[in-house]
Amino acid sequence: MRSLEYKKSAKELLQYLNFKLDAIEGFPDQPTWGYAFTLLAALQYEADLNKNELAQKALALYEKQSKPQKIFSWEFTTFAINLSATLTKEQRILDLCAYKAKGTRMINWALLRQLNKVYTGKDSIVTGFILRIIKLLFTTSDGQILDEFYTRSLQYHAFCLFVLTELDKTGRYPWVSDWLIRGCRFSNKMILNDGTALYIGRGQEQIFGYGALIYALEYVDKHYKQKFESSIEKVWHHVSSFQREDGSYPLVLRSYQAEHGDISYDSDKPHGWYSYNTLYDYQPFLAYCLLMAANESEK
Repeated sequence: MRSLEYKKSAKELLQYLNFKLDAIEGFPDQPTWGYAFTLLAALQYEADLNKNELAQKALALYEKQSKPQKIFSWEFTTFAINLSATLTKEQRILDLCAYKAKGTRMINWALLRQLNKVYTGKDSIVTGFILRIIKLLFTTSDGQILDEFYTRSLQYHAFCLFVLTELDKTGRYPWVSDWLIRGCRFSNKMILNDGTALYIGRGQEQIFGYGALIYALEYVDKHYKQKFESSIEKVWHHVSSFQREDGSYPLVLRSYQAEHGDISYDSDKPHGWYSYNTLYDYQPFLAYCLLMAANESEK
């Protein structure tokens, strides 16, 4: 049963992250939004903060993390902290639940800002207008969401589906469901027979996009009666085949010249990485997506 496989994989990944996360020094390669997402993923697995060593460490490290107002990845941390607060009513987390934004112009960031406004009660008629403009101008006729004009990326399309999934679950904008379904149908059409799905544009074959895609496809398949079952199986078989014995995942999924564990962009300049990529942003995100996919798969 896929839900059990997702949970097992996420559990092993969280155990690995707990092993790598030093309570004082943090992760071996410093993340940007990874502490917030580690907190969220850990609480999604075990909501009692007092029983959750990983969540306790991640929260403490996030609280003391340097957060330069103009350059910090607020969109991602605002999302993770606000959802963490829904899982546990710890005052320390509630105190962190303000709306903040860096303002990065890419469409995936813009969508995430609108979602965060809903979570924090900051949405307005302008929020809905921005969402409709993005749908009109940045969504192709076959359903792909572009991260920039004339720029196709299957990974960032998948992350946009992740955001639309979370937005659809709020019920705030019912018309988003059609947008989400069309986007998932596009992704479903692009999946190859071996489960490879992120082979065009920026972020090819990265776990960030695969986690987002699996979660979105599971959600839409279950809630809107789509026929994605065989495609999800292919993608999950592809992704899960890369999980290592220690529970970790490579950031880029490839069999040829496979990634070594515990690498960083600054030290290793791995193939397929960008300067903003870190294992300890993307692995916690994947863990969260797998746990959410498990919830959807059970329905």
